[in-house]
Amino acid sequence: MKRPSAPSALSSWLMSDDLRRLLVFVALCAGCALLVVDLARPPDAELRVGDVAERTVKSPLTFSFPDHAGYERAREAAREAAPPVYVLRTDLVEDRHERIRQGFTAGRARLAELGGGALTEDLELLVVQAFLDPLRVQLAEDDVRALVHGGFPRSTEDLAHRLFDEAMQDAMVVVSRDQLPSDRRPLVLIRLGGEERSESVVTDLDAFVVPETVRQRVSLSLMNAKVETGPTTDAAAGLARALVTANVSYDPLETEERREAAAAAVPLGLITVKRGQILLAAGQVVTPDDLELYTALQQQSGEHDPILEALALALFYGMLVAALYHFASSWLSGFSTRVRDVAAGAGLLLLATFLARVTVAGSEAVATFVGYEAEARSVWFLVPAAGTVMLVRLLLGVSWTLPFVVAVAAACGLVMDLQALPVDYFLVSGAAAASAVEHTRERIAVVRAGAAVGVVNAVAVLLIHLVQLFVSEGELSLATTMRPFWSMTFAFAGGLLSSFLVLGLVPLFESAGFVTDYRLMELANLNHPLLRQLMLRAPGSYHHSVIVGTLAEAGAEAIGANALVAKVASYFHDIGKSLKPQYFVENQHGVNKHSELTPEQSAAVIIAHVVEGGRMAREHHLPQPIVDNIYMHHGTGLLQYFYAEASEREGRPVDEASFRYPGPKPNTREAGVIMLADKVEAATRTLRTPDEAHIQAMIGRIVSSVVADGQFSQCPLTLQEIHTVADTFVRVLVAIYHQRIEYPQTADLSRSVKHAAAAAEVPREATITLEMSAKQVRPQSSQHTPAPVPERATTPTEAREAEPDPVDYEAVEHLPLDVARPSAGGAPPRERGR
Repeated sequence: MKRPSAPSALSSWLMSDDLRRLLVFVALCAGCALLVVDLARPPDAELRVGDVAERTVKSPLTFSFPDHAGYERAREAAREAAPPVYVLRTDLVEDRHERIRQGFTAGRARLAELGGGALTEDLELLVVQAFLDPLRVQLAEDDVRALVHGGFPRSTEDLAHRLFDEAMQDAMVVVSRDQLPSDRRPLVLIRLGGEERSESVVTDLDAFVVPETVRQRVSLSLMNAKVETGPTTDAAAGLARALVTANVSYDPLETEERREAAAAAVPLGLITVKRGQILLAAGQVVTPDDLELYTALQQQSGEHDPILEALALALFYGMLVAALYHFASSWLSGFSTRVRDVAAGAGLLLLATFLARVTVAGSEAVATFVGYEAEARSVWFLVPAAGTVMLVRLLLGVSWTLPFVVAVAAACGLVMDLQALPVDYFLVSGAAAASAVEHTRERIAVVRAGAAVGVVNAVAVLLIHLVQLFVSEGELSLATTMRPFWSMTFAFAGGLLSSFLVLGLVPLFESAGFVTDYRLMELANLNHPLLRQLMLRAPGSYHHSVIVGTLAEAGAEAIGANALVAKVASYFHDIGKSLKPQYFVENQHGVNKHSELTPEQSAAVIIAHVVEGGRMAREHHLPQPIVDNIYMHHGTGLLQYFYAEASEREGRPVDEASFRYPGPKPNTREAGVIMLADKVEAATRTLRTPDEAHIQAMIGRIVSSVVADGQFSQCPLTLQEIHTVADTFVRVLVAIYHQRIEYPQTADLSRSVKHAAAAAEVPREATITLEMSAKQVRPQSSQHTPAPVPERATTPTEAREAEPDPVDYEAVEHLPLDVARPSAGGAPPRERGR
């Protein structure tokens, strides 16, 4: 075999579906990148503080830059927030006690040196000086003289210790309350005493007292001491009051160090500008902050190459979509890779990205218009991305839903500044949309599905805000309360918008050849002009089609195929018979039109009902699956009776091409089910005893015949599914032909009918269908024992010699295809003397 040349192989690839899918993939990635990346030129006008902006400036990208002005403000705020530092000298009390001891000891010692008797004024001054030097305080002259004249008694010394100790116990004494922070903010108090050091934060500034307050405590302690009053007692109290001093002081050095440390701990903040954020409005006076943002945008735009960003994003998104496509085509049953379906999925993905981009771009304006604490980010939840998921579920099937939801969520996340929570939201929303629209059979039900999606959206948004609140440990405020309210409102509105998006776009896709359950349900009501024409012109074929629809629907549902497509396609599969109904036995009334035709002519008439049916379906713009099933319900089956008759006439086998249906063979599960249902329904009506055993045997032979003829060579039905369909047919047909009670008034009529039909009973083994070969028979006795059906096709002469049982001709769909009606005298179906 000669290998194709390189140019022919290339030409073949250029015309292949693989190239078309590749082009769709490239267009999707490029379109997504262009929608996400803003390719607008950055502003280049020079502005200064005080200028008036000539046009509105929006940021084409999301970027961050150092907030130097804010950094300095934050540092200054940190300095101001650092609490002042005060020092409490806990050793001052012990120091004062030591002075008291030293003073009394020195006074008594000097008195002893001077003899302890009456002292001159000069000697008394020496004693006073010796007493006061260790104390380093000033005392009243009367108090000192009382102590000198009393000889510095130890009781007075002990009383002075006691009064001072009680007054200064746990006291925090400041020179003046003016030294405390004027704003009454907390302060740091460092306790120093020897080698011990501790610090604490004091929030109650009323705990600090001034020396005068402590001195008043000395007087109160003296009153409560229950000692005899006298000059020495007053001297002890005076000494205790004189020793009171401030033990708390402000430490400016430590305070400044801590303020600088707090300022140094402040990080350099960043200002984040979101894409689409308005930096300057037209006519706005430029402030320093505005100028900082504008300058940062110019710097970032100079460093930013939108072309490279778009290329990188296209590659990233392409990898994601390619991975999803490979996974779905490899592992998801029923995932369609047809170019039309891939293009539709890519188009809907771009539509979702476009809607997200438009919503984000207009979110600031919408939030400003709404007011009442509405934020631009809340408007983002208005994106009706769930509508595109609904469309995918309706148009492309459930297998497309999972990869599409992931791709949509990723695309919306890219538009929304690569944030994770919007991605999570759109994943939940997409899953809810696919589930909500799954069982809708009417267009108005889409609105209810949209409302259900809106409720799920609102709950998802509420949970997102709760997560954000708990993670950030934020406090409840008007803003934090209104933000989830508006987000939930826009999310619910997004669900409703999704339903209207579906209602608006479904007719467009249906006009392009896509099939939805809504269109199928409209066709399933049997009021279509083609079905009414079939009912009026060919009522037998119409009744047959309805029963086939019932069988096909049950069989498809049993194996998980599209039961609605199977049912509706079955209704229309024989519409071509309405053009020449008298050539089909179920519509004949005693006249055999084929008796005047050659086998080739009869075969052409029979085959024409498929071709004409397809043409009529296209002219009436029926969905493509309906048209396909009209062509496929006979496959490429052979009209065996006419083929055998023609071969007998020629004396040799003739070319089968003129006696085979044009096909194609069934290539979908639904088409395979319809083919079996068509054959089974026609054959069942020929059974003399349509009980479960006979029906099951008949269906088994039909299935074997179809499989042996190779009609399922292109059909994805598995053997297990074929057995499941066959079992389902048995249950349905048994229910249809169940035993009925014979009422007295109909008994005589029933017996007459049975007697009249005795000459036309069908053997149990007969498998007379629309496509299989029929045997020419003649009337016989009702006691005839059924003969087995020959394994090969028989000629009319062989059929007469084999003498098979008579056939109930009215139960056969194609009279010339299967059997021919004998004349009154029992002559063969075709008279040769035409």
